[in-house]
Amino acid sequence: MPWNDENVARLRELWDQGLPTAQIGKLLEFTKNAVVGKAHRIGLERRPSPIRRTAVKPDRKKARSPIIPKLNFENNGNQNKENSNGNSYFKPVIKNFFLPNQTRGCEWPIGHPEEQSFHFCSKKRFDNKPYCLDHCAVAYVSPEKEEERRHINQVAYS
Repeated sequence: MPWNDENVARLRELWDQGLPTAQIGKLLEFTKNAVVGKAHRIGLERRPSPIRRTAVKPDRKKARSPIIPKLNFENNGNQNKENSNGNSYFKPVIKNFFLPNQTRGCEWPIGHPEEQSFHFCSKKRFDNKPYCLDHCAVAYVSPEKEEERRHINQVAYS
């Protein structure tokens, strides 16, 4: 059904009442897109998108770049070098993770990381493990020994 003067007049009336375009389309027996297109062509006032009604536009004047926190790295006796602008920069330590590092000691943590007295065991490592022999006995428990320990505990408490 083509647009005629009667349909256009009815469209203007329903548009001014604020009815949704889909509802206007049903009343006039047109699709929603046909109603929107005709309203645009005859110059009816634009409506805000129902999808964007609740969205709040950010205030571009108040938008800021993200603030990068300054990190305090431990100094190993070396002072941070400063460039000509006076800004300090961080120089990472390059490690080779493909070769086993046997110079480090046992990495078993002792204490809580937030405590001042926190440290690692640092005894000589066992084989290629990260722990010393004593801590390997705690960290690596074979399933057979674990089952045996449970059985002994059950017998002791029975």
